[in-house]
Amino acid sequence: MKMIRLFATAWLLLLVICNSEAAEDRAFFWQARSDTATVYLLGSIHYADQSFYPLRANIERAFDQADHLVVEVDIDAVGVKQYQDLVSEKGMYAGDETIRDNVSAKTWRQLQQQLSRLGMPVHMVEKQKPGVLVLTLTALQVMKMGYFPEMGIDQYFLNKARPDKDIIPLETIEQQLDVFLNIRDGDLLLQEALYSLGDADSMMMDMVRYWKRGDEQGMQQLLFDDALREYPEFSRIYERLIYRRNAQMIEKIKGFLNRKGSYFIVVGAGHLVGDKGIINALKQAGFAVRRQ
Repeated sequence: MKMIRLFATAWLLLLVICNSEAAEDRAFFWQARSDTATVYLLGSIHYADQSFYPLRANIERAFDQADHLVVEVDIDAVGVKQYQDLVSEKGMYAGDETIRDNVSAKTWRQLQQQLSRLGMPVHMVEKQKPGVLVLTLTALQVMKMGYFPEMGIDQYFLNKARPDKDIIPLETIEQQLDVFLNIRDGDLLLQEALYSLGDADSMMMDMVRYWKRGDEQGMQQLLFDDALREYPEFSRIYERLIYRRNAQMIEKIKGFLNRKGSYFIVVGAGHLVGDKGIINALKQAGFAVRRQ
């Protein structure tokens, strides 16, 4: 089975389509408790559309009761110019160098094909390094399908939180960009993204089914197991994009549980599932965790 890869998890993991019955979906939602704190964990959909709303009532109640909103990155706190400056400084080739000079002939041909399919001229993106180009391609694909970041779950709760709730980012925009830009094998990263984009539409149906059922095993297989069985070399990419970040997020969430108060956490759902996911780590650490 081909599947949407985790090439842009920092922004786009689980771009799930939902219909008007979304309020009855089981979703990916957990509660973790300690003697002093309560943490709610919601699997994020970073790009969505209006059909995803309204969310389930118990999700909304948990948010309303929480003292803090915790997100991967506080997008609203990062200005457009600041982000563009970071991308220009770290994610673009200097001089006459282009992406063509830094990938294999096979990857270059695949890139040209995908750009043509997406209606994007090569010259518009040829100065982008692989990590930034992956983000660009992913955004183009998802918006072509009718899903937008301003409708995403992260943005929805950020809008609701201001100005009344404390907002805590787990990562900075610099850290998330560095995840992609510091991957040594940019050609492999781009190959993985290009392979995935060609099958994006059909895989959304599987994602919808697993999300609506709350099927952790199915989502784990779709996002991780099948990919690594078919292409073991992608393990290097997953380690950098997912597992290392999971470990850092887990330590911060344990810190919340060792304090006082209540925290509503929104992260990409792929960070929650599997043996190396946040939910399993919290259970192993001895916290009381239950599905909501």
